[in-house]
Amino acid sequence: MNKNKLVRTKADLHELSKRPLRVLMFGDTFLPRVDGSVRVMQNYAEQFKDKNVELLILAPQYLDYNNALDKELKYSVLRVKSTRVMWTKTVLIKSPLSKETLKKIDDFSPDIIHSHTPISAGTIGKMLSARYNVPLIFTMHNIFKIAIAKSMNSELIGQIGGQMASLYINSSHRIFHVSQHGMNEYASDLTNRHVLIGNGTKFKYPDNHLAIAQKAIDKFGIDIKKKNLLFVSRFVWEKNIKFLLDSFKILVDKDPSYSLTMAGGSGAYEEIVEYAKRIGVYQNIIFTNLIEEDILLQGLYLSHDLFIYPSVYDAFGMVVHEAAVHKLASLVIENSASSEGIEDSINGYVVKEDENSFASKIIEIFTNPTQLKQAGLNAQSLPSDWSKVVDKLIVEYFEALKSFYAEKRKKRMQKIGSKIRAKFSHR
Repeated sequence: MNKNKLVRTKADLHELSKRPLRVLMFGDTFLPRVDGSVRVMQNYAEQFKDKNVELLILAPQYLDYNNALDKELKYSVLRVKSTRVMWTKTVLIKSPLSKETLKKIDDFSPDIIHSHTPISAGTIGKMLSARYNVPLIFTMHNIFKIAIAKSMNSELIGQIGGQMASLYINSSHRIFHVSQHGMNEYASDLTNRHVLIGNGTKFKYPDNHLAIAQKAIDKFGIDIKKKNLLFVSRFVWEKNIKFLLDSFKILVDKDPSYSLTMAGGSGAYEEIVEYAKRIGVYQNIIFTNLIEEDILLQGLYLSHDLFIYPSVYDAFGMVVHEAAVHKLASLVIENSASSEGIEDSINGYVVKEDENSFASKIIEIFTNPTQLKQAGLNAQSLPSDWSKVVDKLIVEYFEALKSFYAEKRKKRMQKIGSKIRAKFSHR
């Protein structure tokens, strides 16, 4: 395709009224790996097909994944060469993109580039935005300085990494925040480039909830006579999993009637299992590994007594909202993004980030089962519907297009004006 035909010079809203808006989207990972950002992209894709948006997702190629499975999806996925990062044990999109990949993206001809990461694939977003002269949108799913500090066990490296992430964020034309907490991290730059667009949940409380709960109970051997705690996440240390296990150790040493179900996998799964064995809590934990069936995940939410989520680096607690749909209250860390909207002992529970306090809070919660059940019922007001979230997202896409080309035009006119002034100043 002719390069000149790829470059947009204006937001042709008349043209867009006659065809779908074309969005190219990517993150650091994708199916079969599943994390919060992947689930967001999946839900966007599900909504886009009914809202006149055409989506192409760039995704890493995995050695253990058959690309033919992508054909079963209801949206388009373009698998690209990947690279493995040893210190994080993750597989990322390899940069720069190949000529073959660029040709396929040229054929798609995106109106919007939407990145869900400032790391590896982030550089690709900047390149593609420049290639097509279209807006670069970035959704901030994590508080990066906290995430990097926890993964590297260094506050200094966390600060440096956070600053590097900020450079990418500042180069984006629109920054979507999934929580007010995430926006507050950038309070010095809350211009109209920064927009609050939360996440939704696709789950609804099922009519056959007892049967679905029983399916998970049977599948994973959950003892309903115990006090059952649930944690759902990708298995990376940044999710405060060491804190979780250390807190659980304190808890079961005081009261062995507690059981913890840890749903998730990949990343540091083997290290986490080994650590649980080393501190003597492995026998009190049910490790489910990856949950690929939604009905099993729902069954876990429905069959447990309390959801616990100590992560402080997420910019949105999606799993907390999923638990809330199923009338399951959550215990989270105070002043974290996951605590947004939670009133302690009303529709959930909050506690300071301290292992002894976390364990003691769980014991306190279970002394009042009536309040725990009511908190779960009240939690149902927390989640939003994905359809409404995506409606707002699409509005912001069009606002980004209009402001992007208006700013480009302004700069062109300023440049022309400068040349004219320079020409006449020499006369």
